[in-house]
Amino acid sequence: METNNTLLKILKTEIAFVFLLFSSSISANPIYLGIEPAKYLIGDFSPEKYFEAYEGQKDKKVIYLRKDVILALNKMLRDFDKERENKSKQNIFLVSGFRSFSHQKNIWEGKYRGDIKMSTSIKGKTPEEKIFLILQYSSAPGTSRHHWGTDFDINVLRNDYYEKNGHGEYLYNWLKKNAAKYGFCQPYNEYYKRNNAGYLEEKWHWSYAPIANQLLKDWVHYNSNSFLKYSGRFLASEYLKELPYEYVVSVNKECNEIKTNHFY
Repeated sequence: METNNTLLKILKTEIAFVFLLFSSSISANPIYLGIEPAKYLIGDFSPEKYFEAYEGQKDKKVIYLRKDVILALNKMLRDFDKERENKSKQNIFLVSGFRSFSHQKNIWEGKYRGDIKMSTSIKGKTPEEKIFLILQYSSAPGTSRHHWGTDFDINVLRNDYYEKNGHGEYLYNWLKKNAAKYGFCQPYNEYYKRNNAGYLEEKWHWSYAPIANQLLKDWVHYNSNSFLKYSGRFLASEYLKELPYEYVVSVNKECNEIKTNHFY
């Protein structure tokens, strides 16, 4: 019995050491731009010092993204504009980029309270029912890809805009065909292609996969080891349980196929 206990202690020590080495390698990764990974992954920082401002073409509001994302995005948009001449009047513009933890919290709690209306009323709903309604299209604070500076929303937050005879039909078809060349993918594609798990389809949401793929792996690692401190920091977080993991990992498989950026 004493031998078994000794072996168990040694094994635990070795596991802890390996875990420490792995966590240290993540912390030293330049992908985090000098921000503590546990804060970066949940958007618990201000973007001004670390990201660049990208002016949306529509209302000139400032949208923050990583510099490497902006470089690839500008290249893609220049090529799109060249190809759409005489084919489509609809350009691509950004309406949302980086969102901090507090920004996502405002969205989440606004929907939970009913201040921000959804397609289905929350009146009379249980906390769990409210959460599932919110999670159709909105992430819980600390679980959004918008925290990473790699993801952005374009034009109109409505799927029919991008479908047949919609104003965004040409641009969506172009993105489906070409975005991967620049490192971008649609993380939330058709629901059934993701085993009916996670968020519903969002044709407007695009992600810079060469960076986001690594951040997704790190989020899973940090979350599974309870390093991400978001639980208890917003309304109804106690009802989420295992849902954050399911929603974060249920992503378009085509994103995983984009390994490197061909341009930068």
